Amino acid sequence: MGNSVISHLFEGGPEGCLLLHGFSGSPLEMVPMAEALAREGWTVAVAELAGHSSPRALAQVTAADWLRSAATAYDELSARCTRTAIVGLSMGGAVALSLAPSFHPAAIVTISTPVRMKRLIARASRIASRLVPYVPVLMRLGPRERAMRAYRSPTRRIPLRATQQVEYLLGVMRDTLPRVTVPVLIAQGRRDWIIPRESAQEIRTLASRATTKVLWLPRSGHVATLDRDREMLFAEILAFLRPHLRGG
Repeated sequence: MGNSVISHLFEGGPEGCLLLHGFSGSPLEMVPMAEALAREGWTVAVAELAGHSSPRALAQVTAADWLRSAATAYDELSARCTRTAIVGLSMGGAVALSLAPSFHPAAIVTISTPVRMKRLIARASRIASRLVPYVPVLMRLGPRERAMRAYRSPTRRIPLRATQQVEYLLGVMRDTLPRVTVPVLIAQGRRDWIIPRESAQEIRTLASRATTKVLWLPRSGHVATLDRDREMLFAEILAFLRPHLRGG
């Protein structure tokens, strides 16, 4: 794709979906979902958020860079499409919600999106970042099925400085949520211990001006796009987006 921030593009009709991966993740995490949405005949783009080419690059970017790269991808896709929705995994969902009042997408889907970092993790990252720049990914959670393992993020180190930018981004999202007016589907795994359990309901409460729906995934952890409920997740997203992308 040249200098584009779009890493995967599935050409289709005039309805578009922009997919945003999570923190320290990879566009690969969104490819199975992209393929499912593309089978609907939509044009689907998967973006690579700023800094996610390597741990070293991730250590150099800010939350503003993530928002900027997502906005660039949205502009690129919406130039091809009459209506565009955004689907974000984890941090990608926070980016989508933060951009919503400015870009007015047709709808938003968030998957495993935290409302805030867990207090212990946030405090530990602030303290440890003064001592060590990176921490290893000791256990890459999921996917449980062999067929999905090729889509795992290849990242093996996380820059602790960047986790502070995630904390900042979530603050931006919380401030933005009361101004979100587009329909939002909020999906969260029952087995996701990475984010606070109350995240889905808090997002719904803060987005009081939007029409919202919460979808619980009974067998899924954090990277729900690759987990055991993924086919149900994809079907629910398709059902949710159809009326919004087709103009009701």
